[in-house]
Parts: sequence; structure tokens; C-alpha cells
Amino acid sequence: MPSWTGRESKLVPIVYGTFFTPFSDDAILTALMIRRVTIRNLLLIAILAVVFGLGARLWTHRSEPAPDPLVDSLPADADLALQDIQYTETSDGLRRWTLTAKSGAYDAGQGKSAVQDMRMEFFDKQGHGQMVLTADQGIWFSETGEIEAQGNVVITTTEGYTLHTERLRYFSKTDEVTTDQPVHVKKGNSELFARGMRYGLKDRFLTLTSQVRAIFADGIGNQ
Repeated sequence: MPSWTGRESKLVPIVYGTFFTPFSDDAILTALMIRRVTIRNLLLIAILAVVFGLGARLWTHRSEPAPDPLVDSLPADADLALQDIQYTETSDGLRRWTLTAKSGAYDAGQGKSAVQDMRMEFFDKQGHGQMVLTADQGIWFSETGEIEAQGNVVITTTEGYTLHTERLRYFSKTDEVTTDQPVHVKKGNSELFARGMRYGLKDRFLTLTSQVRAIFADGIGNQ
């Protein structure tokens, strides 16, 4: 039998089994204390890791801005709601017109789209800008291609005309805009007032329908 000098050796239980150790009681106590401190540190590190992990995740979710509502003040029964709309109508590879709007709602049942803060730019056969139309709102009829502009309607043309009215309609088949509402047309220092008008984008011809009154640059007016 091997013998050991010094203090009596002891059997020390350590986790997975019982091992014979030749160390003294003080050594054994010190080892057990080191073990307990190590386990305590590991537990503390694990707890801190979990706490910091949860805190980081909560902060990330908190710092993300809330998503903006898709569209404000649009019909609740709309089949499709969009914002920052841009659409271009083409023919034979050339642009006919481009529609931009702040927001819009499409109603599949009636086959029309309602848009807000609309702007339309029309192009000639060479693809050059010809006319710009702006309005508070508009309705686009998808089956016929007609567009009705409503509220503070303003048209500016490359010929120098500026037209103001409250409502007008664009007809895709004839490529013209018409209205039966009062209109105010300005070109330079001259002004025209009438009720109803037609402007053809193909022939670039403006026709005032009725109750026409003109004010020219020299101050002479015609009824």
C-alpha cells in the first residue's frame, strides 16, 4: 500500500464521481471554494448576458419609428390604396402623358381610381412636353381612359396659356380637355373669361364656348 506523509488524505466527491486525493483539508476546502466562486461567476455572467440581450432587443424595437399610415383620408372600402403615385401612359413607344399624385385609391367595382394632389404632364408626338395640368383631386376611369380633374384646376401650355377652372375632363380617344364650367385664360397681359372651353392637344387649338369676355393689354375689353 502506498503511504503519504503529512495530513490524512480524504475522498472528495466532485460532480461525476468520487476521487481519491492526497491533499489536506485546507487544500480541499480551498479547491471547493474556488469551484463555488467559479460557478457563481459563470451564473452571474450568464444572467448579465440574458439581461443585456433583452435590453438590446427592447431598445432596438423602441428606436424603430412607427410606420406611417399608408394613405390619409381615402375611402375605407377602396380595393387598393397607394401613395406617391406615378404612372405613364405610352403609345407606340412614346409617352402620351404622365400622372403623379400624393395618394390614390382604386375601386375595382366601379373601375375607377380617385387621386389626391394630382399633376399630369402631356407630351406631343415627338415626346416633348406640351401641357401641364394640376388639381386638388381627380378621378381616372380605367375602361375609357378618361380623367376628370376637380378643384383648383390649372393648365399651362407651351404656347404660353394659363387656364383656371374648377372642373374639366380629359378624353383619351380624342386627346382633348373640355369643361362646361367658367374658365379664366391668361396669356401675357391679356385675359379671357368664358363659360366652357375645349383644347385639342393634337391641333393645339383653344376654343371658348360661350359668354366670352376679353381684356387686352391696352385695357380695351370686348363682350
